[in-house]
Amino acid sequence: MKKTSTYFLSCIFCITSFISYSQNKRSCGSQDPGKDWNDWFNKKVEETKQANLAGKGQVANYSIPVIFHVIHGGQSVGSYPNISQAQINSQITILNNDFAGSGLNVGNISSTAFGSFLANCNVNFCLAQKNPAGATLAEPGIERISYIANSWADPTSFGTTTDFRNYIETTIKPNTIWDPTLYLNFWISDVNSAVGLLGYATFPPSSGLSGLTSGLGTATTDGVWCWTKTIGDVGTLSPPFDKGRTATHEIGHWLGLRHIWGDAACGNDFCNDTPNQQQANTGCPSYPNVSCSNGPSGDMFMNFMDYSDDACMYMFSLDQRDRVQTAMANCPFRTQLTASSATLCSGSSIACSYTVSNFSNTDTLANPLGMRRATASAGDPGCIQGPGKAGYISGTNCFGDKEKAEFISASKYLSATNPVISGVVVLFFNYIGVGTDGTANVDMNIYSGTSAASAPGTLLGSTTSNLSTIAATTNTTSVSYCGNPGLAFGVPVIMPYKFTFSSPISAPTSGGFFASVSIPNTAGDTVVVFDKMTGTTNTAWEKWSDNSWHDMKISWGGARNFNLAILPIIDCATGVKENTFLSSAVNLFPNPSTGNFNIVTTFANSQNIEVKVYNMLGQSVYSNKLNNVTQNVYQVDLGNQASGVYLVEIKSGTERTVKRMMFSK
Repeated sequence: MKKTSTYFLSCIFCITSFISYSQNKRSCGSQDPGKDWNDWFNKKVEETKQANLAGKGQVANYSIPVIFHVIHGGQSVGSYPNISQAQINSQITILNNDFAGSGLNVGNISSTAFGSFLANCNVNFCLAQKNPAGATLAEPGIERISYIANSWADPTSFGTTTDFRNYIETTIKPNTIWDPTLYLNFWISDVNSAVGLLGYATFPPSSGLSGLTSGLGTATTDGVWCWTKTIGDVGTLSPPFDKGRTATHEIGHWLGLRHIWGDAACGNDFCNDTPNQQQANTGCPSYPNVSCSNGPSGDMFMNFMDYSDDACMYMFSLDQRDRVQTAMANCPFRTQLTASSATLCSGSSIACSYTVSNFSNTDTLANPLGMRRATASAGDPGCIQGPGKAGYISGTNCFGDKEKAEFISASKYLSATNPVISGVVVLFFNYIGVGTDGTANVDMNIYSGTSAASAPGTLLGSTTSNLSTIAATTNTTSVSYCGNPGLAFGVPVIMPYKFTFSSPISAPTSGGFFASVSIPNTAGDTVVVFDKMTGTTNTAWEKWSDNSWHDMKISWGGARNFNLAILPIIDCATGVKENTFLSSAVNLFPNPSTGNFNIVTTFANSQNIEVKVYNMLGQSVYSNKLNNVTQNVYQVDLGNQASGVYLVEIKSGTERTVKRMMFSK
């Protein structure tokens, strides 16, 4: 059985800011959220002010976790528009200083009459440390998204504001948004200069008002978009919008602030301490700049909600602070942000739902075509792939190996609370009929283990998938959860497949465990697993045809350390998490519906579940607890709700899934 042969290795923000940066000045086409929203929000602001005057209220401190969705076209990290962590970090610093009233050039206020109006909004922004599943982000506050990998259009291919905004609202946002009750979603991308847009944001939705959609955030759109060249004050920037104030302005809208001139000649921004002014100011006006009979002090052109250049704006007013505080205390998608920041912005919070492997950021996967035996000849009649066909080192070969196993050390997951193995991602190789294919079953086995130097021990759990199902997976050229995030092949040879355990397996608290792929032994059935080419320690073992386990480095001549692309998924047994098994066991029918639909459950064992339905403003329209659920059908009557998209949340103990339901009347 010794294997010593030679092998080859190888501002709807509610107010939309349309900005003509080609002319080095801002301009705007505004979308008013409407009288009903203005009346509701202004009433809430007055309640806030009256409570403060009566001594019954106080300025609260709020924290907001931010996730930047960086939209790029495959550029390396740090190359525009896939900008660096440092550039995004600088934006967070700017936001915190601006909303605290201590930002760039604020000292210039001493030469004006507005010093007594300068406000600290008591809002702090932090880069989210965790994704929605609880896994620690490799780059705090950043999700990098390639529009090419997702087969989306290049953002610069749109030449009008309408087309570009439709693309962002209907493609980018719905496909990438993170829970807006927990995060401020901030999208950044390049944009065609003909669009004339620097940024826009959604206004905070109302509570208790129905039928409002114009300019307000929804569960699929809430947040801010900005041109990447306006982010922060270091990196790739476009003067005079190079001090990070576009983001400050747009987040002002996201927190309920109107343009300071009220989007009309001498209009109303609903703040008594911001003077009426004739129109938006551009560039850097000289003080005083008098309009609308507002002398002697004139316009508050240094206010962040005007259109002055970045270097010339530096303040929010006290009444604007009251509006910000009102939004944070009363508006859906705002009220839970501070609570979520305690977990999302803390570096010490527990990571859950992440893949673990023996790959590092600088590793690559072995060239799969070089993993075949060097002597592909008729002299290998034992190859179950057929006479003359070479076998694969990490998979089906001429020696009839039964399993390929990868050791995972407990040190990689013991920071999680009650760690469990919920599934395993395997990177299979397949390309134009070569590699992984067939109709046999493939087992994913979890064994106990003491170290990478010792053979797999007791079987802890198992699940099975069919090769035909695995082979139906869409191939890709690159992956982000194994090795170098920039890993890519010129052709789609990577076939990532996820095995899911119906009942998560408790991860051993000492030593570790092995995750093992079984190898079919029938002709025509082939399994090939990617591996790492330059491992410093061997972590892979294989089971031979005599059912004995062997260290793969020793088996294949001792010259190479093997690390297999078998990536277990670690979850925490505490806390609510997204769960694929729960999702597959609960279905909605019919969908679309008229508002009356069925919840169909297919649990093997009795479950207690909670069902909630939310409209796109984040308002709950239905809630019910169902006990002792197995294979049942439950009716939901929401025929009184308006047409549109609704979110159906199902919780079962520590598990959670969300499904979309369309009501069509």
